Amino acid sequence: MKVLPLFIFWCLWYLNFSTRAIFSPLLPLIEDSLLLTHGEAGGFFVSLSIGYSLSLLATGRLTHVWGYKWTVAAGFWGASLIFFGFQFAESYAAFHLLFFLLGIATGTYIPGILPIITEAYEPRHWGKAIGLHDSAASFAIFTIPLLMAFGLQFFSWNIPFLILGIISMIFPVFFWKVSVEPKQEPLQKGVGYVNLFKKRTVWIMILLWILSSGSSIGVYSILPLYLVKERGIDFNVANNLLGISRMGGMVVPILIGFLVDRYGYRTILFLSLLMTGLSTIALSLSSLLSLIFVSLILQAILSLGFFPVALATISKLAPHSNRSMMLGVIMSVGVCLGMGFIPYLLGLTADHFNFRVGIFWLGILTSLSSLSVHLLIEEGGDSGTG
Repeated sequence: MKVLPLFIFWCLWYLNFSTRAIFSPLLPLIEDSLLLTHGEAGGFFVSLSIGYSLSLLATGRLTHVWGYKWTVAAGFWGASLIFFGFQFAESYAAFHLLFFLLGIATGTYIPGILPIITEAYEPRHWGKAIGLHDSAASFAIFTIPLLMAFGLQFFSWNIPFLILGIISMIFPVFFWKVSVEPKQEPLQKGVGYVNLFKKRTVWIMILLWILSSGSSIGVYSILPLYLVKERGIDFNVANNLLGISRMGGMVVPILIGFLVDRYGYRTILFLSLLMTGLSTIALSLSSLLSLIFVSLILQAILSLGFFPVALATISKLAPHSNRSMMLGVIMSVGVCLGMGFIPYLLGLTADHFNFRVGIFWLGILTSLSSLSVHLLIEEGGDSGTG
């Protein structure tokens, strides 16, 4: 396997994921600055996810016009301009607009990069390549809270946005030099968004993506609020706990990639969903600080296993010509509801009850969703059944 391109792709995914992961540790400060309720603060993720979802949906078609490389690079340059805009935002409405635009900019990455990765590596290495690439998200979830806990001792909470804006402007240049544009293939006749929504497999993957992204990114988004506001933990301690608990998750996508190539996507997908749900339930039931920390570690490790196996599954289920479109459809709906509305619903639940109630029922639903894996049907992927 070629190392340098994969390393650059890894850095890009780390940067792309950081543009969304950074808001979670900063949310208590943003909430206090704008005098918001938990529900209003969680509502930012609705705007972010709507923009992200619309971008995912459009990218499936956009890559056939712009090409994959241009689509990926343009997303980073757009995100750069938006982060510069955060330096001037002072109102609740302005934040919602910038969150929405940031979602549009960052949503171009995964549908654009997945065909580039599968073009660069042989099908027998897809699980490993995608797993190694996806480990960047785990590293971002681990490092961003720690960086914020350290950095906010020296500068205000909007300075990290400026730093991300500068990096996002520069780094696509390196990507352009090491990546190869996949050969454009015509879309399969009769395949469009309407026809994709007629496929049972697409709906199953959407359901799984909603619950898994809700259990992973959705729960991660509200954890600082939960720990600081509901549990009374110090802000810096909460972010350090959040970051340290994510350390073990860095190896999960890599391990999952090897397991998918060895045992097949169905078995690993089932186990990842079941373990994600059970660990989320355990998080909701933990009361003592020591138990909270242990459950944070387990939930972080297990909830991150879904995404690399889901990407590998979609690569197996969809033919190359329609892979970007199918991925865009699944992620657009799954992310909109899982990454956006689930934090919002958890925030509303906390306003009326507490965060633990919402987290508990999310874990129950995620565990039950693992039973739907056996209903997945091959749609003509190019590399066998896995």
